[in-house]
Amino acid sequence: MHKPLRLPQQDRADFETELGRALGAPEVRAALREGGGEARGVEWLRRVARENAEFVLAAAAPEYERYAALRADADAVARLPVDVPARERASGWWGLLGVVVPIVAGAAAVVFLLVGWLLDLAEDLDVPAHALLGAGWVAAGVAAVSLLVGGAGLLGSAARSSAVAGAEADGPGELARARAAWRAALAERGLLPYLLAQANAAAGQRG
Repeated sequence: MHKPLRLPQQDRADFETELGRALGAPEVRAALREGGGEARGVEWLRRVARENAEFVLAAAAPEYERYAALRADADAVARLPVDVPARERASGWWGLLGVVVPIVAGAAAVVFLLVGWLLDLAEDLDVPAHALLGAGWVAAGVAAVSLLVGGAGLLGSAARSSAVAGAEADGPGELARARAAWRAALAERGLLPYLLAQANAAAGQRG
């Protein structure tokens, strides 16, 4: 039995995948053939690489540390309690100002102006008619201003949300690149040199 790898379970599959590829490399196969036992040599090298995994992994330690740090950050973010971000709350206020307020103020303006116009047609009702007409024009102004301000706020909030979403989308990509860099370093600086050294040493002993 080989010693278990001192790696998180999610990384052991990557190690085994890169180990299998390294064992199939032409230079490793050629070294095993020179030793006279390619078939048995593959399984022997696999066992030796597993038993000395810590030595092999040390060759790609910087890449693995970066990958592990990025993954820990991603896991920490994923475990945060779900809450409505501040930018979403801001979007709600801008939506209220840009949609609800103009509708209510616009409806009030129509009612005030219509009633004021009707009262203005009647005699002795000039004062309430003028008051309603003034209130109607004020409501119309409120509707217009809130529509402009709220619309601009919604556009700005949407632009900021798009920028933040783009930045967050880069997170998984960076993590994937860090994982690929670790696997490449593990194969090129760790597994291949180690397997070649072991195969050549065994071939020299048999010779």
